[in-house]
Amino acid sequence: MTDSEHTKGGKAQQFTETESKAISELRTQLPDILVEASTASSKPISHTLWGVDLNPAPSANHDLRVDVILGKFLKARSNDVHLARSMLTNTLQWRAEYGADTILDEHFPEEVFGHVGMVYGRDTDGRPVTYNFYGGVDNKQVFGDLDRFLRWRVQLHERGMQQLDFVNVADMVQVHDYEGVGLLSYDKLARAASKATVQIMSDNYPETLATKIFANVPGWGETVFNIIGRWLSEDTKKKFVVVSKTSARGVLAQRIGGDVPEKFREHVAELDASKTEGEKEAAGGTATLSAPEPRPAHMDGAEDLPKPTEVVDTKTDIVAEPVPEPATITAAPEDIDPVDAPSDLATETAGMRLDDSTDPKEETLATQK
Repeated sequence: MTDSEHTKGGKAQQFTETESKAISELRTQLPDILVEASTASSKPISHTLWGVDLNPAPSANHDLRVDVILGKFLKARSNDVHLARSMLTNTLQWRAEYGADTILDEHFPEEVFGHVGMVYGRDTDGRPVTYNFYGGVDNKQVFGDLDRFLRWRVQLHERGMQQLDFVNVADMVQVHDYEGVGLLSYDKLARAASKATVQIMSDNYPETLATKIFANVPGWGETVFNIIGRWLSEDTKKKFVVVSKTSARGVLAQRIGGDVPEKFREHVAELDASKTEGEKEAAGGTATLSAPEPRPAHMDGAEDLPKPTEVVDTKTDIVAEPVPEPATITAAPEDIDPVDAPSDLATETAGMRLDDSTDPKEETLATQK
């Protein structure tokens, strides 16, 4: 793609007047930011971030991809130019010292991480999708070497970042599948890995996630979300979509379509087979799902969501990091054993729940005040 193509203004390159003003101000500071990061870093920094040159020649066309990236840092800091500048400077320094630009070349044991996560396909809006599977995970093997786990997790996220063009696609979707794991596996090792991952992602990958889908989560899983949610901003928690085992495949089929890992494909095929030829033709050969559009409860019109039903009691667990790019992040709570967590989670998990429906006429709205 040529520089001129980057100046046309893609779907991801639309900004409000306020955003444009802040982006322009931050952009003029890029030369100083690069100098500050270079001075602070113990290793040479890169002037390229996620494949985009932050220091183009004066004669180069205005690359709107730079504006998209700067907009992410600004949004993560509530459009405060000074704070966004500090965040970007620290990110460039961290990337140099952590080796983030070369981490894709590193190798991790397939027997440990091969079944834990992957980047696979795109959703219906063209966003890359990262999957994490935690059934059968040995916490000591996966999380025991925390530094190794974090480097693997950063590499996985970088693989997704490589698929963003910052023209029409500037964020990704994550699916965390918790089928087949138990509550007690959210142990000290898992909590430490979760906390450390949140910190890295929130500090260095702002606004790179559109939605995180937590699949196959039972009712008691909200206890773990309560613990994790204390580390996250409200804006971040609004990106959560939590679905039970009975609705997970349907939600993925609707949001992502048929380009999903094998374990989710059976449901997509069943949905397609259930449609008449006329319905398939009207949908361009793709089944139109009869299920209601899945939406987090915080969204406008959330009152239209059908009433949640009881979740299938399948043992699952939250053993990985929450959403990676909160606008702000507070100190993590002291270690809390999930079995001792408070039972009334209504206020802290509202807006994070999407589940099956039995009667569309009976509706409920969970609002986050």
